[in-house]
Amino acid sequence: MGTRTILAACSVAVLLVACAKDATRPQTVTQGVRVVNAYTLPVDLLVDGALVASGVPPGQLDSAEQSAGAHTVAIRATGSSTTVTVLLRTGTGALSTVAAVVANGALGASAVDDTNAVVPAGATKVRVLHLAPNAGEIEVYRTQPDWHTPISWQFPFLYDSLLTDPAAHPFLQSGVGTWDIRAWRKPSEVALGWDGTTAKVTFTLASGEKRTVLVLDNPGGGIRLSVIE
Repeated sequence: MGTRTILAACSVAVLLVACAKDATRPQTVTQGVRVVNAYTLPVDLLVDGALVASGVPPGQLDSAEQSAGAHTVAIRATGSSTTVTVLLRTGTGALSTVAAVVANGALGASAVDDTNAVVPAGATKVRVLHLAPNAGEIEVYRTQPDWHTPISWQFPFLYDSLLTDPAAHPFLQSGVGTWDIRAWRKPSEVALGWDGTTAKVTFTLASGEKRTVLVLDNPGGGIRLSVIE
């Protein structure tokens, strides 16, 4: 299994190949550890006991440069001394990602593992993870290179803090070309639907490429989408 690299966060953006960087949390690190805050409070990130990012807001990403190899990664709510930890292995020129999540009502941490690293030649793959703890149930629809009519991703679609079951988070395979992913909350935003929602991303993938779309709480309310590779 590989690890996913979070490239960027974007809520109302149109993407070609990759997502634009998060304007509120500058992302310049290309190797090391990245945190996605899918918790309800700001969090701090520690790597091998050293504080490397502090006060990361809910629904945002941050990262820290680290050498390739095994690292102990800890997350704590900002202002707290209680941490949750995971072990991550970083690779050369890659970012390994951990998510701060709500687990049984408390802060938890989960490695964001890429459970489907191999994409056949002439194909592309995409998956969607619901990591917006304040959103409740959502609807996610997509069009893909071989199907241009919007179709549902899964039902029901609820927040999931585990991220460990590949059967619950499958990559969907299509041909080479453009994917369009859009999401909205149920029942409050159902009337927006495909044409009205602002939580949407569009990206074009070449042969053998894959992406993961994260549904995150939007700091201004509602949800936004973040694309990771």
